[in-house]
Amino acid sequence: MIKLEIDIDDLNYDDLMEQYLPVMAEKLRASGNPVAMLISNGMPAAMAKKIVGGLSQDKKDALAADLLNAYSKKLVDAATEYAVKNGVGVTISKIHASAEK
Repeated sequence: MIKLEIDIDDLNYDDLMEQYLPVMAEKLRASGNPVAMLISNGMPAAMAKKIVGGLSQDKKDALAADLLNAYSKKLVDAATEYAVKNGVGVTISKIHASAEK
């Protein structure tokens, strides 16, 4: 097995809230993250951006990691499809995000 890690810096949380909040609500509620559950209950994106903007970087990163993990299956499928289209025969077993301090 080969483990591939990707570090993400400077994620624009405002853009994420604006663009994806309406379609992420169910996954956010299911994540168990208290902040995610708060902003997923039909809150306007502008209000969600204010709440997320007031969080510490650690809490923002944990929220983003929870959301990435909620979409893990779709990310695995997309990465596998991309690899196959580019002639790389690979089976991706897992994509997992964690927030580091």
